[in-house]
Amino acid sequence: MSTTAPDRRADASTGRALRVIPHSTTGSLRLAMGVLLVTDVVGGLLAVRAGVNTWGQAWGPEALLAAPVPMILVQLLLVWLATRRAGRGAAVAAGLLATACLVSVVSGFFDGGLGNAELSAGLAAYQYFLLAVTTVVGALGVRRAVAALRDGTR
Repeated sequence: MSTTAPDRRADASTGRALRVIPHSTTGSLRLAMGVLLVTDVVGGLLAVRAGVNTWGQAWGPEALLAAPVPMILVQLLLVWLATRRAGRGAAVAAGLLATACLVSVVSGFFDGGLGNAELSAGLAAYQYFLLAVTTVVGALGVRRAVAALRDGTR
């Protein structure tokens, strides 16, 4: 077993072990997507409970506190592909995920839903939380794309 100390260089087995430590791009991306999925589900439920969306609107184009179902499904699929593949395939999926998240965040500022007059201060804060979580997923998508390309060239 190899250990490292400040005055001792790491050997090849240490390098392999360090690459599988839980800071992996795939694990982080899956966790963040799980948080985003829960945030979308809870947001839709909050919107219905508050009366700002109906059941049919809560996860559709008029959703105020969640992404539309098609966007959620695309994000889930892209995370699955980005974390199940390696090399260029993972990089493309992760890049598309980052793009989808960017579109989702930008649309939040221009679709009239952000800061909607019907929302309480708490629900408006939830919108910003949703945008923040979406941004984290997008940033982790970029990180996964870079890591997949880097690992694919070795």
